[in-house]
Amino acid sequence: MSGFTNETFEVLAELEQNNNKAWYDANKDRLNTVARAPFAGMLGIVTALLEGSGTPMQGSAKSMFRQYRDVRFSKDKTPYKATVSGLLTASGDKKDGGGVVYAQIEPGSGFIGAGFHNLPTAELSLIRDRIIAEPEVFAEVRSGLEAKGLPLKFDNTLSSMPRGYAQHADHPQADALKLKSFLVSEEQHKSVWISGDIVERMVAVSEAVGPLLRFGRGALAGQS
Repeated sequence: MSGFTNETFEVLAELEQNNNKAWYDANKDRLNTVARAPFAGMLGIVTALLEGSGTPMQGSAKSMFRQYRDVRFSKDKTPYKATVSGLLTASGDKKDGGGVVYAQIEPGSGFIGAGFHNLPTAELSLIRDRIIAEPEVFAEVRSGLEAKGLPLKFDNTLSSMPRGYAQHADHPQADALKLKSFLVSEEQHKSVWISGDIVERMVAVSEAVGPLLRFGRGALAGQS
């Protein structure tokens, strides 16, 4: 069992409806007990199950995100997130840039996402260059993800070829060269969290995305 219950979703829904310091102070311990602690436990279990796999990933309470929102540059001044989220990375450090598996639980459901999110231009270029050099390898990565129901997402893409890549408009992976993130995602129904099946899904997504992570890490390391 994962430790998530109906109360996990109830407390997140209440936070969403009462996003203020008074409610948060009165319910912080409850939120930690029924939502944040089970989430940290889930990351630890998945870490143990992935040990020795082709793409081991690590996560813990230290790789979770704070409940407080950074409102300095946002028009939305609500102080707290009504979600609980965290990462698995190669090192267990959430600042690790070598690709991630991300999970988020929300008032009514949640999701798992994995891959490389919003990379700096220099790092994007390294991955794009490897795609250009090894189109068949990347095609195999994509087809493997699609076979497991986790196709690359194309909602964060350029409308035209990136600067410096116009000559590759006819490349067999030209659509991927326009991507600003290399990600997959899978929605997770409330029942998946409560039943504990979320652990199995996190392991499955982590293993499925392994070839994409290895391809990207090789590019970022200057390897082919």
